[in-house]
Amino acid sequence: MSLRLARPLALLALLAGAASSMAAEVGWQRPFSDVAALSVRAPDRVIAYGPAASQFGELWLPPGREGAAPVVVLVHGGCWLAEYGIAHIRPLAASLAQAGFAIWALEYRRVGEAGGGWPGTFRDVAAGIDHLAQLDEPRLDVSRVVLAGHSAGGHLALWAASRDRLSPDSTLHMEPEIRPNGVLGLAAITDLVAYASDDNSCARVTPRLLGGTPFERPERYEQASPAALGSRTNTILLQGEADAIVPPAQAEALPGARVVLLPEAGHFDLIHPDTPAFERIRDLLEASLNDAP
Repeated sequence: MSLRLARPLALLALLAGAASSMAAEVGWQRPFSDVAALSVRAPDRVIAYGPAASQFGELWLPPGREGAAPVVVLVHGGCWLAEYGIAHIRPLAASLAQAGFAIWALEYRRVGEAGGGWPGTFRDVAAGIDHLAQLDEPRLDVSRVVLAGHSAGGHLALWAASRDRLSPDSTLHMEPEIRPNGVLGLAAITDLVAYASDDNSCARVTPRLLGGTPFERPERYEQASPAALGSRTNTILLQGEADAIVPPAQAEALPGARVVLLPEAGHFDLIHPDTPAFERIRDLLEASLNDAP
């Protein structure tokens, strides 16, 4: 092949590869590694809400916005395990801030670290949400708050939205200081009893989170499972039908919730800001903020 012909062919191959890459970025079925590899700007502030290393939140503010912004409290997933921290939710947090929301992304103690599991994980999420009421940040409109979370973080967001239904003598009871307008679960785990009987690697963490199986600790499952506590009026579940980690049946296990199915979406598509799911998330958050707490 001549050098004259080789150069145009090489250029065409490069352009074809770039086009293929761009198509892949906006398609479905993104693996966790794609999410973890995304570059992202640093949060505007990192604020501790407790003394433990994992008790902090990251605040992203919408650039160029005048006045106070509505707040999305974002809870990351990762099977409730210490191995998976806040880093993988940062691309979604930064992209939602770019779309006009203030994002309060929570880190919390998880299974495998001191204080994680029952009851610390739950109490951390509740304390982190309520810490919004104490922040000295005029650019936050804490009268307009939506809770959102992905996977195990979706479970915790749904639980937090209904924690006011806990008995005052519950170990998890903390009187809420923030009353959210709504809650959005992204591939959220809603029924811990059913999930504990599943056989994927994430489901097998459920007894570790609660210190036993549903047969050994039924009272804990009653206090910790959104399916047992019930849903708020404005509860939305966004679920991929191709999700192999949190099956679509979980979205149907929470009575009263509005379920939005994405036929081609897998588990991590819902936190990758370059998939078609992002526009749905943005629109659902905006709709939730228009409802009264």
